[in-house]
Amino acid sequence: MKFTQQSSQFSLQIPPFMWHKFRQAMLQTRNTNEEVIGFLFCQRHQISKRQIRYFPETWVVPASDCYEHQSASGLVLKQEFHLYLLEKYLSEGLDIVHVHTHAGNQAPNFSGIDDRYEAEYARFLTSSFRKPPRLISGVFDESLQNHKFRIWNRKGNAVETVNFYPSWFELKSQPNIQAHTDLMFARQKIFGEDFQQQLSELTVTLIGCGGIGAIFAEQLGRLGVKKWLLIDPDRLETVNLNRMPGAIWRMTEQRWHKVEYVKQLIKNIYQTGSCVKAIPAAVENESVQKEIGASDLIVVATDNHRSRQIAQELAIEYMRPLVCLGTHIDVKPDGVPRMYCRVTVPPVGGDWCLMCGNIINLQRAALESAPMEIESLVGRAGYLEGINDPAVFWLNSICASTGVGVIQGMVSGCLNVEEGLDWIYQFPQCEWHHTNTDYLTTPDCYFCGAD
Repeated sequence: MKFTQQSSQFSLQIPPFMWHKFRQAMLQTRNTNEEVIGFLFCQRHQISKRQIRYFPETWVVPASDCYEHQSASGLVLKQEFHLYLLEKYLSEGLDIVHVHTHAGNQAPNFSGIDDRYEAEYARFLTSSFRKPPRLISGVFDESLQNHKFRIWNRKGNAVETVNFYPSWFELKSQPNIQAHTDLMFARQKIFGEDFQQQLSELTVTLIGCGGIGAIFAEQLGRLGVKKWLLIDPDRLETVNLNRMPGAIWRMTEQRWHKVEYVKQLIKNIYQTGSCVKAIPAAVENESVQKEIGASDLIVVATDNHRSRQIAQELAIEYMRPLVCLGTHIDVKPDGVPRMYCRVTVPPVGGDWCLMCGNIINLQRAALESAPMEIESLVGRAGYLEGINDPAVFWLNSICASTGVGVIQGMVSGCLNVEEGLDWIYQFPQCEWHHTNTDYLTTPDCYFCGAD
């Protein structure tokens, strides 16, 4: 089979919980070592001119009674069942991932029969649909551990390699970690070596290096994240010293940028091996936004709606997981404070976003992006508060720590965020509230809606 020159970079990402369910379903449809087949119907996302990513919308593993023939040497689906699948899912404009197994546990290869069948299949898809779907094929060993993936052109005469990641992130395991690093994370071995290696490869964009962002970076850095992109135009001030770990008077007197201060926090954790890029600029900057798109995860910990809006738009554009961290404090007339922190992770690829549930106030975002003279006018008219929101170190710490825990769950696969999550902590009640995210789904949302 002819492989074309690598003109584009293709990747297939299946969220951990979905992959676990899909894999288990594949294994359970086999009695001994028969070949099995499964289908994933995917949304195609063009990240850049050459980078294309696929995320599955849904999956199907046929039951044993859906086969005309099934053995260790091959399989054939019942035609009526196969046509039903194609008509149901490909009419929605999705592309198809065709996964099958070969007997044995050695590294699999596509057979000559695979080549001939898939070439015909790719041509059939092209001729049968108004918007021809692409065919991605994958072959696994019988335990679904080792794999190869490829994508066919619409003529069915050439393929390109597809990188497969059963993860939220495009991470490949590194073969070696330095001995002192192993010792540093000795008490985290319970989470597994793959977990620690993935953290060491993860590139995190942090937008906002203030009270929440600094604590978050310190904690996630000590968990094992070494690669960072820090974005914040502000400098340290005296008012920051009560809630910025490791910040000292000298830094405020020398007017350090917050990104340089957080960079030092991370550099102090690792003697070698860390990579931290500090950009003292606003997230509105176009060159900054391209850098964000190249990272694996976006975290926004700012105190304004405009920067959160841009972070959400970039997460949608580049199909990156987004974690939004925030706190709110007010005092009732009787002097009793009400304090909240909120951790929100919208689902990658749509369904709902920060704008859907008014987690971002678009009116405030618009005013915050207005020129200074307009901002001054609306401020005098009572549309904007005259002082920054109140903040305390311990509430910021709860928010930042929870955000770190959520990311640990995403990397390890122990936390299901496929439908998104929205957690709110309330004090003095000391209660956590988990939003039913079904109510946040907005099909006609201007930013993330399917239309």
